[in-house]
Amino acid sequence: MDKEELAEIIEKGEDSFTEFKEEKINSDDLASEIVAFANTEGGKILLGVSDKKEIKGVSRPDKEMQRIENISYNNCEPSLAVNIEKIKVNNKIILCIYIPKGPERPYRTNKGVYYIRTSSGKRQASREELLRLYQATRSIYYDELSVPTTSIDDLDILYFRRFFEGFYQTKIEDMNVDLDKLLENMKILTRMGKKLVFTVGGYLLFGLNPQKHFPVCKITIAKFYGNEIGEEFEKKDLEGKLEEQIEGADRILNQYLKTKVKIEGFENELKFEIPKGVLREAVVNAVAHRDYHIPSQIRIFIFDNRLEIMSPGKLPNSVTLENIKLGVHSERNQLIVSYLAKMGYMTQIGTGIPRMIRLLKEHTGREPDFEERDQEFIVRIWRPALW
Repeated sequence: MDKEELAEIIEKGEDSFTEFKEEKINSDDLASEIVAFANTEGGKILLGVSDKKEIKGVSRPDKEMQRIENISYNNCEPSLAVNIEKIKVNNKIILCIYIPKGPERPYRTNKGVYYIRTSSGKRQASREELLRLYQATRSIYYDELSVPTTSIDDLDILYFRRFFEGFYQTKIEDMNVDLDKLLENMKILTRMGKKLVFTVGGYLLFGLNPQKHFPVCKITIAKFYGNEIGEEFEKKDLEGKLEEQIEGADRILNQYLKTKVKIEGFENELKFEIPKGVLREAVVNAVAHRDYHIPSQIRIFIFDNRLEIMSPGKLPNSVTLENIKLGVHSERNQLIVSYLAKMGYMTQIGTGIPRMIRLLKEHTGREPDFEERDQEFIVRIWRPALW
C-alpha cells in the first residue's frame, strides 16, 4: 500500500473492512478485532491512526509487529496468520494488519467470546450467526486465501511457463486469454477488492520468493550422531518454491542415507537402505498436507536408527492414526494438492500411505510409525539394522 492509497482509506473512514486503532490498544481488544474480521469477510486494521483520522504513528514498529503476531497466534482460537505491512507517512510509521477471511471459522478470543464485523464495528455473534459460520467453512481452504501485499509482478513467469506448457501441452499465448485472467482462473491469483493478488498456494508454488511472506514455509533437515537429539548436528534449510523444497530434500536425504551396488548379470543396480519412493512419499505428504497457518517449518531429523518427518498441524478432519494406514485422506490444502498432482508428485486418491507401508515392510520388515504430538504430525521410518 502506498501513501496515496493510505490517505484515501483514512479519508473514507472506518467501515466493514477497515478499523483504525492507536498503538495503546491492549492485547484483548486487538484480539477481538482480529477475530471479528476473521469471522466475517476479512479486513484490515490501521494501527497508529486514531478514530478521528489522525496519524499518530507507532513508536516501536518492530516490537509492535512481534506483539501483533503473538496476539494472533496466542489470543485467537484457533490461531490466525496475519500479514503486517509498514507504511511511512510524514516520518511516522503506520502498521497495516491484513486479516484474512478465516479458513477455520468460527474464531473466538482466548476469553471464549465470538465476534463478527459490521459496518459500525464489531459485536458478539448470535447463536444463528455462529451456526452459519460453521456451515460456511466447508468450502474455505487456507491455501486459497489472499496474500495481500503481492501482485502479478511476484510471479516466476519462466517457471510457470514451463509448468503450464509441460502439463497442458500448449503455449500460454495460444489460450486467447490475458495472463492475469488465466492465473485467476487457475486460482494462482485472486481478487482482493480491485487488485489481483496471489493466493497462499499460488504464491508458495509459483512465487519468485515465497519466503518473503512465509519465512518459515521451508524444510529443515538435521543429521544427529546417535539415536537421540544432541548438541552436535549438521543442518540444512531448504527454501524456495514447494517443488524446489521437495527436490532439495530428495537430494539431501540421498546424501545422508546408505547405498550399495547390487550386480545383476552385466548390470549394476544402486539400492538404497530406504526405498526412494518411501522418502519421496513422506516428504511430499508433509509439504502437501501440513498446516500452513502454523508458523513453523517441516523438520526432518536423521538418526542412526531412524528418520522422523515432522509437519506442522495434526491430521485434518476425520483422518485418524488408524485409518490413514488404509488410505483414508482429507485434503487440507486443495489447491496445493491439485498442483503437486499435476506436477506428478501425487495421485489424489489416497494410495500413497498404503504404498509406503507396503514398500517398507518388503524392504526393512518394519512399518513406519505415525504419531500426533502437540501441533505436529510425525512419520517415523526405521532404518535397517544391517546394511
